[in-house]
Amino acid sequence: MTTNFATGCTEIRSAHPGDTLDVEVRFSSVGEGGEIEGTAVRFNVVDSYRTQFAPEAFANVRGPIPMLWSHDPAQVIGSWSSLQVRGEALTAKGKLNLAVVKAQEVRSLLQAKDVSGLSIGFRTVKDERRANGVRRITEARLHEISIVAFPSVPGSGVTSVRETGRESAAAFVATCRKAALALKGN
Repeated sequence: MTTNFATGCTEIRSAHPGDTLDVEVRFSSVGEGGEIEGTAVRFNVVDSYRTQFAPEAFANVRGPIPMLWSHDPAQVIGSWSSLQVRGEALTAKGKLNLAVVKAQEVRSLLQAKDVSGLSIGFRTVKDERRANGVRRITEARLHEISIVAFPSVPGSGVTSVRETGRESAAAFVATCRKAALALKGN
């Protein structure tokens, strides 16, 4: 049996009498959660402002940095603790501060897939103009990463919202019940 708790889909395979099943279960305590992962910016991709970022643009980036809602400095909803240049993108891992009402709202929007974009707030240190009119940023200072409805760089967005607490425990229990019924032949 395999379960994807994000989608709620369960695959149950047949078992024979005497078969054993090893299960590893991890739960976070109620109140934890809100972990997010995503692609903050893709390199060598022209955005809606005719700008592109070189892979070296964020070579010295370090967290933590603020997580904002739609670039609004009055709406800090968490922080990004891990930032890494991986291949053709700057990836980020962070956590929503679920004690903040707006962060709870954003978490709901992310879980419902109503929004999924990420966008960066930065200051250009070095750039160059290309013959095609594209501005290529070769060094930048990252100030914040925002969760947004419409990212300007194609391919930038949230890739994972982790479930913890009561919701994941309830999903696990429901899945175990389905598996038990399936094994009994019901």
